[in-house]
Amino acid sequence: MSEIIPSSLMTLPGQAMSLPEPRVDFTIRAGVPGDVPFIDALQKKHGKQVGWMPTKQLEGKVAAGHVLIAEATDRIGYVIGNDRYFKRDDCGIIYQMNVVPGNQRKLVGATLLQALFERSAYGCKLYCCWCAQDIEANRFWEACGFVPLAFRSGGLARRAGSEKKARVHIFWQKRIRAGDVTTPWWYPTETSGGSIRENRVVLPILPGTHWSDPVPQVFPKSKPATETETRRIIGKRTAKVVAEDAPKKLPLKVMHGLRYESPKAERPAKKEKAPKPKAKNDPVLVAKARELRDRWLEQANAQGTALPIGKYDVAKASPTNTARIAA
Repeated sequence: MSEIIPSSLMTLPGQAMSLPEPRVDFTIRAGVPGDVPFIDALQKKHGKQVGWMPTKQLEGKVAAGHVLIAEATDRIGYVIGNDRYFKRDDCGIIYQMNVVPGNQRKLVGATLLQALFERSAYGCKLYCCWCAQDIEANRFWEACGFVPLAFRSGGLARRAGSEKKARVHIFWQKRIRAGDVTTPWWYPTETSGGSIRENRVVLPILPGTHWSDPVPQVFPKSKPATETETRRIIGKRTAKVVAEDAPKKLPLKVMHGLRYESPKAERPAKKEKAPKPKAKNDPVLVAKARELRDRWLEQANAQGTALPIGKYDVAKASPTNTARIAA
């Protein structure tokens, strides 16, 4: 089933402008397994902007119905999102938004967002995303009415001269229902795994600062592995080495009518290395970050509509006004 939401139904109250007619004719449909090569190729082309998902993970997102495809004469973009984040039914997450070069700045991304919001569960009232601070995609989220609430220290990005520099990730969030000015804002105190695959403390963007301003970097400290962890890991490695070095039947070779065994060269003894410790955030720091979040969100939620509003307030229309065209 394909569906497209007419832009005439996207007129929203408030300060933001209604979403203009897209500058290219296309429809939006759910992703299918055949779309995985297209998604994978496009994410590799824009790896610095959207990150990277393994093929198995992409296939899982498609199977779960978390992928929408924008399609004209050919596929021109996609969005990967889920209407549950951190097991919260009221907040969804956008993992990737990607549009084929040549079709950008034609409201393809905004229309994909609109369709994603419309397909979300009734209880989902917020959507969020993480975006690296040093890319232009932040302007897109800002224009679509997302609010920069918090930030975290990201992974390491390679710079000129093989130098690595830590990237900051901005946490953007949006109330997705048209006219909603009361749903409380929220963000996680700590993230783990994900594209960074490491623990990170999340801190608020304080009043009077802009999302593009420099912010302090907060990284977890590595703790030495315990004796039990060391024994377990080294024990597994030793068992593997013993299995590899166990006596095996040597292959027979025939030369000039003679048969003989050809012994393999002996392997050098493997040097055992201590397991790499996993970096974890200091629990005291996480507790303080949680208190800071709660205090800050209490003030931010009390402000109501005082927070910035985007140029295009793309939002979920009321059920009575939503039109769906099936193909």
